[in-house]
Amino acid sequence: MTLPAHRISELSWEILIGDVSLGEDEILAKDWTYYDDILVKFSFELDLDATQEQLGLDQAAVLGAVIVARSTGTPLIVASDIHEIRSGRQQIYLAVPGHQISGTLFLEFQISLLEVNVSSSPFAPKKLGNTVFVHGRKIVLEGTAPRLPMLPVSFAEHGFTGSSNALWWLRLTTHDLATSASAAIWLWLNSDNDYIAHMLQDSESAEAETWLRFLEIDFMRQLLREALTSEELSLEMDYPEESLGHVLSTVVRLVGGTLDQVQQRYREDPGRVEAELQAKVSGKSK
Repeated sequence: MTLPAHRISELSWEILIGDVSLGEDEILAKDWTYYDDILVKFSFELDLDATQEQLGLDQAAVLGAVIVARSTGTPLIVASDIHEIRSGRQQIYLAVPGHQISGTLFLEFQISLLEVNVSSSPFAPKKLGNTVFVHGRKIVLEGTAPRLPMLPVSFAEHGFTGSSNALWWLRLTTHDLATSASAAIWLWLNSDNDYIAHMLQDSESAEAETWLRFLEIDFMRQLLREALTSEELSLEMDYPEESLGHVLSTVVRLVGGTLDQVQQRYREDPGRVEAELQAKVSGKSK
């Protein structure tokens, strides 16, 4: 048995993205970046005795509430602490780390059975974890701000020799061209490096903007290299939008010419091809 929506009143989401509040009816987080954590507050009100009766539970039954967040662009699933439900108005909170998400963020408020109790009703939930109520919220993290898939990582913890000198590493988790690009492509930023650490601490500074421009150009350069060395990539294929194949094909098309032509030119003079890509990337961002 599930709980009818009218049994819970005053349902409301409060979403804070960085320092900006997202309206109740807003879906698009247009200014979100990977630097912005998402703070979630969900408020609700109910009569616990009436709720237990509606579900066919005795008064010793314990219900709990939780917020679960899932990101389409990454495998992240994060949940709030479990809140034991009482009567009256109450709130539950969740902080979602910005550097671990991309694509679309789905939030779910769930009420579930925390303790199993004997009930005379054949329709009452009887198993630990049985969900009796769900209320969702969607946030599209595809705004106008730069959204390189950046993740601060300590290179020292990954065994890099002279780790503090390295800046970043474009890491492909898979070469499957049908995989979501935001899940396959990650730009690891070396948090051991002083320049990168300063950029992460003050992303609005002029110095940080310069580093981000350099990052974007180098990011595209490395994507071009991945595209031209891929044995399976074809510009004739219609890859799913936002897939790795779609992204790599787009980078090749940005340079201009067929895949064979760009590969041949790159073998003859890679520096020139990369300079042409720089011009295209810089021109698009102005």
